[in-house]
Amino acid sequence: NKYLSLVKESDNAFKELIEYFSKVKEPTLICMFGDHQPNVETEFIAECLGVNTLSNLTIEQEQARHVTPFFIWANYDITERYIDKLSSNYLSSLVLETAGVKLTEYNKYLLNLSKILPVIDTVGYIDSENNYYKWSDYSPYTSILSEYENLQYNGIFDTQNTNLKAFYLDGYVHESTELGEKGTE
Repeated sequence: NKYLSLVKESDNAFKELIEYFSKVKEPTLICMFGDHQPNVETEFIAECLGVNTLSNLTIEQEQARHVTPFFIWANYDITERYIDKLSSNYLSSLVLETAGVKLTEYNKYLLNLSKILPVIDTVGYIDSENNYYKWSDYSPYTSILSEYENLQYNGIFDTQNTNLKAFYLDGYVHESTELGEKGTE
């Protein structure tokens, strides 16, 4: 009851937010999403999945435990569409694309990758043909995932060799002291 009451309150608050920004003249885009499902009793989750226990779930059932919806709204015209599956690693790029702002090469890469592998998460990944894979599986996507992992590493950890042209727009000066003079190239 507490969970459902708080969901109702969240819905009311989101409605108020949308009503407020629908009257604002400044172009505004709002993205609402959850980064995890609620922490409720395992018996309830098992019942929703149609199983007796959460041990030995299929990969499809395990993926279903991680689905969270998202919603993008704007107070100006944007293309309306329904996206069945999209993991959160792509969401920022989708929001930027929807807003019509210039994308980095990395954002473009992510949007292209999302067409091939719309879901990449801790459970595994799902391809555009709705095939489910565990991380331990060898698949036709192993090399693509390795490339993605290398790009992530380069953008997050490899500060001495970060490909600035991939992660930043032309003309942006990165101010990180770790990059030293590279940030002004």
